[in-house]
Amino acid sequence: MKHCIAAAALFCMLVLGFGPGAFAEGGPWDDENFSATMTLTTDYVSRGVSFSDEDPAIQGTFDYAHPGGFFAGIWGSSWDDAGYSNDIELGYYAGYGGSLGKMTYSVWATYYQYPGAEDDGFEFDYWEFSGGLYHTIEDVPLKPALGFEYYFSPEYSGEDGLFHYVSGSVDWSLPLGLTLNTLIGYKTVEGDKSTGGGAGMDGDDGYDYIHWKVGVSKEIKGFTVDISYHDTGEHDYLGDAGDARVVFSLSRSL
Repeated sequence: MKHCIAAAALFCMLVLGFGPGAFAEGGPWDDENFSATMTLTTDYVSRGVSFSDEDPAIQGTFDYAHPGGFFAGIWGSSWDDAGYSNDIELGYYAGYGGSLGKMTYSVWATYYQYPGAEDDGFEFDYWEFSGGLYHTIEDVPLKPALGFEYYFSPEYSGEDGLFHYVSGSVDWSLPLGLTLNTLIGYKTVEGDKSTGGGAGMDGDDGYDYIHWKVGVSKEIKGFTVDISYHDTGEHDYLGDAGDARVVFSLSRSL
């Protein structure tokens, strides 16, 4: 029911936000404002942790971007649920982006839904609120693209209390059309129904860890090929899911 409400909210924002000229040529309903991406990956890694039990995953998005800065979309991925649901993760999101001087920014909200994953007395589905600042330095070698993002949830997946995540990234333009992608992030979860009562890190509530990624990507014949190395600073608590790994992804946007 919650995911139906989220989808309906996105639809209403799209429809109510446009006037009589919305369907005119050059308006917000132009084909170029819609896009879809399909990705095949050897491992679904989210914030340094494997969500697919180190197995391949298929992912996709459908996105809309209004010329005025509003955007919305739907995300889907296979994942490994340890037997709780039907192995599908869905995300419904909407937000707004614009410019701040030479920087760009985005703010958005996402509702994550895991169909059928309502076991062990807690709810997997949750809201996440996010913001990011971005800037590309065009007049220096390799044109580094800087990014900083912050994510917050008042009740994380598994009803696990407050969740915070921050990340910083730098993407470098290399010769031959290659891009070097680097990222470091920090995640902290308060701990409640899922990792409360001493089920968290070191026998306490909740957990936190640092992770990093280094990768190379390139567009070939309309496809984006990405090879990335992921690792976390907390192998003991996260187990195999948090171990170092190399991930290969192939994606195509339409």
